[in-house]
Amino acid sequence: MSATTDLQPGRSGPRLSAAVRRGALPWLILAVVYALCVIASADFLTWHTIRLQLIQAAFIGLVAIGETLAILIGHIDLSIPWTITLTGIFATNLYAAHPHEWVAFGAAIGIGVAVGLVNMLGVYVLRVNSLIWTLSINLMLQGLTLIYTNAAAPTTVVPPAAKFLALGMVGEIPMAAVLWAVCAVIVIGALRFTPFGRAVYAIGSNELVALVSGIRLGRVYAAVFITSGVMAALVGLLLSGYSSQAYLGMGDDYLLPPVAAVVIGGSRLAGGEGGYGGSIAGAMTVILLEAMLITLNVSQGEREIVFGAILLALAFLFLGRSRR
Repeated sequence: MSATTDLQPGRSGPRLSAAVRRGALPWLILAVVYALCVIASADFLTWHTIRLQLIQAAFIGLVAIGETLAILIGHIDLSIPWTITLTGIFATNLYAAHPHEWVAFGAAIGIGVAVGLVNMLGVYVLRVNSLIWTLSINLMLQGLTLIYTNAAAPTTVVPPAAKFLALGMVGEIPMAAVLWAVCAVIVIGALRFTPFGRAVYAIGSNELVALVSGIRLGRVYAAVFITSGVMAALVGLLLSGYSSQAYLGMGDDYLLPPVAAVVIGGSRLAGGEGGYGGSIAGAMTVILLEAMLITLNVSQGEREIVFGAILLALAFLFLGRSRR
């Protein structure tokens, strides 16, 4: 009865306006944060500064693709930081030994797929809480990376394609932003217009109902976590190109900011509600907020406190809204 009632014309208007407000809120937050940045420093009005922020936001935004998918099915992926680091170090070392770019990118994709499959095994097959499992995998990847670097130190030889994707320009637009835009169109299209997207939202809303309706949960879980792993691995290569080297801890800044971007973007942490369009605004908001705090000489520790408080506040905001 309720499903039929929701489709009645009298109710479609309020539901549509609520959806519009939910979709507009992340962009409103972005506009407010950007205005505060401009007040803090007029440099934020220059294209040079905007371009730098776009590149940084692209890295967060690419990682947030996998994080958005994971959160939409009601889970989370915290194995991203050391997937980034391991990929950056191993792929560049492999390229230094075998200078063919396809070798480096193939290794990156292989690492991403492997991490994704391991996460799917733990979360879907073994039914371990995704926060605990993926954080444990992150620690194991850290240990694996440390063992590897004891035998082979990180190199400064980086594939030219990685440098171009991270620092290249298409006219006046950063190549990283172009790559991000292409991936964003693919992800948004997949979520809105394909059976995969419908399955993601169905699982996030009610996994048991999704199973009974015939959705193959294992395939969706595998696709989600493999996507997350591959995007983290890609960012590992891009960060190597951006810094012209791979180094230990290069992914440490990518533990919670992608989650913050997804939450700012309006996705419900319990799953089933949200989308990647909001995560785009969330990624830019996170980068601008961090840049503003740096401009104001806020220390690293204080910035972490601010981000943690914002994440908690938004989580409670969206939790309260979903309950209503």
